[in-house]
Amino acid sequence: MRRRLLFWFLFYGLCPMIFIGCETEYNSALHRQETLLYGDEKEKSLGASLALSIEKTVKIDTDVDINERVQKILKKIVAVCDRKELVYTIRVIDEDVMNAFSLPGGYIYIYKGLIDKMDNDDQLAGVIGHEVGHVVAKHALKRLQAAYGTTILEAAAIASSQGALAAGIDLTASSVFFLNSREDEFQADRLGVKYMKLAGYDPKQMKVMLVKLLKEQNKKGPQPMAYWRTHPYIPLRIARVDQEINGKDQFKDYLNLTGEDR
Repeated sequence: MRRRLLFWFLFYGLCPMIFIGCETEYNSALHRQETLLYGDEKEKSLGASLALSIEKTVKIDTDVDINERVQKILKKIVAVCDRKELVYTIRVIDEDVMNAFSLPGGYIYIYKGLIDKMDNDDQLAGVIGHEVGHVVAKHALKRLQAAYGTTILEAAAIASSQGALAAGIDLTASSVFFLNSREDEFQADRLGVKYMKLAGYDPKQMKVMLVKLLKEQNKKGPQPMAYWRTHPYIPLRIARVDQEINGKDQFKDYLNLTGEDR
């Protein structure tokens, strides 16, 4: 009886917290109505808090030239993106790691190791455009919203003393929040190509950038902070980017697309 009471307390206590304040809005970048827990102001506040926490744990590169370079590219991308109302910031993390990520509210981080691997500003614009695409599409917020849903299930499992179930749900929540889904990656790439074109960068260099990352992946294998860990599906992304740029699939890209469910 006590467990049952605890379950209903958690269920009715958490549900209002999750769903009160939901906002429905039209996402002009994705051309559809969406229901979100957070409006723009809450998103900015959340992003600022996360950025503050991250910057306490990493070393930010203060080199003037490298920061001016990424700031210039970001400014051109933002000028043509679908969420110009945000104040975007970009930070370079001083580590020899090939990765980049974005936070809600317009915070973008790129590792110096990834910058060093880019041959030109167009390839770097492909990385930055992709991350701006994640922000525009609100992917991180949607992952957070999905993770909230599992909180209810986790509370039920704990109330029922089903520890194994709770652990499994917790693992699922972590996966939902920290890993970009295939559809998220495709959307961010599509938006990145769009913004590169509008900003005057060569969109074909996004494909070159992805091919470069795929070669690094095959050469180095799994690494904890590698780009292919947080941005999976690189072969499929190459195919979709080629399709977005050219309006049709190349033969090799067709093989990648038809093999996605293998």
